[in-house]
Amino acid sequence: MRPFDTLIELSENQLDEKRKRLVLLEERLAAARARRSALDEEQAQEQQVASQETGIVGFAYGAYAERLIQRREEADREIEKAGQAVEEQREIVREAFAELKRYEMAHEARLAKARREQEAKDQIEQDEIAGNLLRRRDERL
Repeated sequence: MRPFDTLIELSENQLDEKRKRLVLLEERLAAARARRSALDEEQAQEQQVASQETGIVGFAYGAYAERLIQRREEADREIEKAGQAVEEQREIVREAFAELKRYEMAHEARLAKARREQEAKDQIEQDEIAGNLLRRRDERL
């Protein structure tokens, strides 16, 4: 049974590594979303300042708004890319988990079979002992 124990342990370790990678990717996705949200907040603040000021600030806001649009598009692409990476890693984790469960189920089946075989051997031995006792008893009578 030892090879299955080793295989299961190896699969558990691989699954843990894949889960750690998933956590890192989810953190990157959350950070990208936070950066995108910060851009929205920055835009709201700059719009408020630009609406209160006249002259140079209002003129400069146009260039700022163009750059902000670019930054938001970059953030959206980053979110999309991170989201895809997270989904791909989730699928990898699902597959690794399913593989681990297959190994565990095969191991349990093998253990159950060994138990049944041992119980059958024990039953045969007990039947033999009982038969011997009955034969001895009948011989004495």
